[in-house]
Amino acid sequence: MKALVYQDLKQVELQEIEEPVIQRPNQVKVKIYGSGICGTDLNIVKGKVPANKGTVIGHEGVGTVVEVGDEVRGIRVGDRVLVDPTQSCGHCSYCREGLFIYCENFDDYQVGMTTHGTFAEYFVGDEKYIYPIPDSMSWEAAMMIEPLGCVLQTFMKAGVKPSDSVLVLGSGAIGSLCQLVSKRLARLTVGTEIDPYRKQFAEGVADYVYYPQDLTLDKVYEINNNKKFDIVVDAVGNQLHVGFEMIAKGGRIIPMGYDDSYEVTFKSTHVINDGLSIIGAVAVHSMISTALKFAQSIPELGQMVTAKEFLTDYEQAFNGTIGYDLRSGEKLPMNSVKTALIL
Repeated sequence: MKALVYQDLKQVELQEIEEPVIQRPNQVKVKIYGSGICGTDLNIVKGKVPANKGTVIGHEGVGTVVEVGDEVRGIRVGDRVLVDPTQSCGHCSYCREGLFIYCENFDDYQVGMTTHGTFAEYFVGDEKYIYPIPDSMSWEAAMMIEPLGCVLQTFMKAGVKPSDSVLVLGSGAIGSLCQLVSKRLARLTVGTEIDPYRKQFAEGVADYVYYPQDLTLDKVYEINNNKKFDIVVDAVGNQLHVGFEMIAKGGRIIPMGYDDSYEVTFKSTHVINDGLSIIGAVAVHSMISTALKFAQSIPELGQMVTAKEFLTDYEQAFNGTIGYDLRSGEKLPMNSVKTALIL
């Protein structure tokens, strides 16, 4: 089968590899329709996040069940499904508390990084990680369920209220999704974005979207009742310093973007005196079912997938999402917020 396989630092390659087969009676085999490109996938191809050599990358896969093991009871051949990539050993101390993303053996279960992922024609996994999707849900919306679960996990942890004002720094895939959820939960949703294409897209989602340099404190006070924001989300990964400038007393700051080269310093007395909270619980803890239900109230969710490319055109898909040529480094215009690779 065709699959996008990690080779080495900044190197992935489309290869013909052996088709996976069911090995345990509780497993399900899925013919993949497509898989969304996540920021983690982009960081893998950028060389910022490691993966095991020879591993199929991708983890936001959806498709149709073509085979089930003898002990599978809740899924049938022909079902449309999505893959939950947050998998774990199930028996360590964290797993026993339901904190699966903190699994002590998590490195052995990272779909698309240490175990084969969904940028491939077929995927085989345990039934408990395969979720049927409603007949009314589009493939594109289904690809957004896993990242939606991440956003819901964080927003629920942050206790977003109908009276809250929310600033989302960055309007890429996860930033725009944060804005979409915030519009359902909060009073005011504001975004920032440096790229004209993505800014225009976000303007159809948030109440206001600004180029970062245009969102001054005077502008914040003008649009937000002379107050800073109750919640600030850093969806870029290197903007927490801006978050501290824009957060109101009693506010919650949420780091969601991932950039392990970025560091920020702050005074503990500032956090204490202003009653600030930093919410780091981005990762999904059994949120797929919740996200599937919530998604049914967001008919525009599928529109978050702004481009679809065939798996064979993966380089073009990555380049258009990142904004530069992965091979040459040449700057390119961004032409997508969320891209799906289709089989």
